[in-house]
Amino acid sequence: MGDLEIRQDLEFHRREVRAENVGWAVMLLILLAALLGLFGSGPLSKATAQAAGGGLTVKYNRFARYLAPAELTLTFSPDSIQEGGLHVWLSREFLQHVQIQQITPEPDSVQLEGQRLTYTFKALKTGQPQQVVFQLEMQAIGTLKGAAGLAGTSAQAGQAEEVQFSSFIYP
Repeated sequence: MGDLEIRQDLEFHRREVRAENVGWAVMLLILLAALLGLFGSGPLSKATAQAAGGGLTVKYNRFARYLAPAELTLTFSPDSIQEGGLHVWLSREFLQHVQIQQITPEPDSVQLEGQRLTYTFKALKTGQPQQVVFQLEMQAIGTLKGAAGLAGTSAQAGQAEEVQFSSFIYP
């Protein structure tokens, strides 16, 4: 009775320890990605795109959640103001997959023009950049592509005042 014979499989033990270490590393990477905003709000979740002519800058959520609030901020240079107002369009492709909760400031008018919805805003401050904020709720899951631009300015100094952007919507 005094002798216990314990069989060891050292190769299996090494593989088990290696798999456990890989598991911990994967969990840490997922946690780090979540903290940085890959799965919601954080530094990686926000993105900015600017039109080639510099008249329009779009800040948007690179990553968002289905049915969760999101924000689309359009900033216009002072040169973008036409006839005392701002005329900006958003693609219907984008708008079909979001629900607009609020627009600040409120547009004076909205017109459907082909595959675009054009919003007209009064210029609040002359000689200063203008900002329009769309409060949205995402209504689709997956990759959502959109575009925004300045209406009536298909080109400024040969460069289109249009911005393409893309968001990934998590379930």
